[in-house]
Amino acid sequence: MSRRRARVPRTYDEAFAPRWPMVAGAAALLLIVLIVGYVSGRFMADGAEPEDSALTVESGILVEPPGGPEEEAEPEEEEEEEPEPAHPAGIDPEVVYVLQNVHGDRVLDVAQAATANGAATHLWDRHDQENQQWRFVPVEDGYYEIEGVGSGKVLEIAAGGGPGATLLSRTGDPHQHWAPVEVGDGVVRLVNRATSQALEAQGGSPDNGTAVVQAPDGGHAHQQWRLLPLG
Repeated sequence: MSRRRARVPRTYDEAFAPRWPMVAGAAALLLIVLIVGYVSGRFMADGAEPEDSALTVESGILVEPPGGPEEEAEPEEEEEEEPEPAHPAGIDPEVVYVLQNVHGDRVLDVAQAATANGAATHLWDRHDQENQQWRFVPVEDGYYEIEGVGSGKVLEIAAGGGPGATLLSRTGDPHQHWAPVEVGDGVVRLVNRATSQALEAQGGSPDNGTAVVQAPDGGHAHQQWRLLPLG
């Protein structure tokens, strides 16, 4: 006859011992998994750049995407043109003039149409030939050379010579420089730079052959000259 081990009945406390430590551990593990998954998803979402991002990074520099708005080009500064110097009495260096004495209306003429150095000047009736044609050539400080068109030589008062105005090759000497002093509309006095004296019909005579000389500037009519453009 076999023996059966008699079962020892479990006590109430053993049968109904609480199992909460296992449940709590499982719940904690599940919570950790959920938190890690959430954080990982946010990290990946934040790290991804939107397709329509306005800027990209190249070598550490922010660069606008192709097709982005172009920067407006700065307007180029226009160079200001220097104004042309004003000439007294409307003198135009490109224009040829006849110089008419206000007293008597005869004009500055190279005697005998001479072209050599030392050729004398005087008053004569107007005929507009080259020995009565003059061009104003600017030099500096408002002074001009008065160049005879027929000879290419300039009007001067010879240094150390007489008062007469003669022709001489251009040297740049102040005796060849003249300041046109405006008197009225198209009328000037011509004052020599070296001597500060004015060009005049000698003695105030209006006759043909009257020598053209320098004399102290007194503003007289025979020291005034009309600028009559030719052409």
